[in-house]
Amino acid sequence: MEVIKIAIITSKVLKLTFLTTGGKSFIISVPQPRENLTLSEAQTVMETVIARNIFNSPSGELAAIQDIRVIDMTTNDLYDPPVV
Repeated sequence: MEVIKIAIITSKVLKLTFLTTGGKSFIISVPQPRENLTLSEAQTVMETVIARNIFNSPSGELAAIQDIRVIDMTTNDLYDPPVV
């Protein structure tokens, strides 16, 4: 009898979305953000990134905060190929 092993993997990602001077979105993804991260902290970081012009995108400089999200993901790994 074959033993079926199911792996459930959970993870989070912080998505910081900026509006560029060219009118497009630019997203910075931060894996596994701190559990107690506040909106104020995220906004401060984004404002610093904009003020210091740390990143430049193909559609121009980062100009404004567009969105801040923490996304929870659960993955059910139902099958792993046999190791030979």
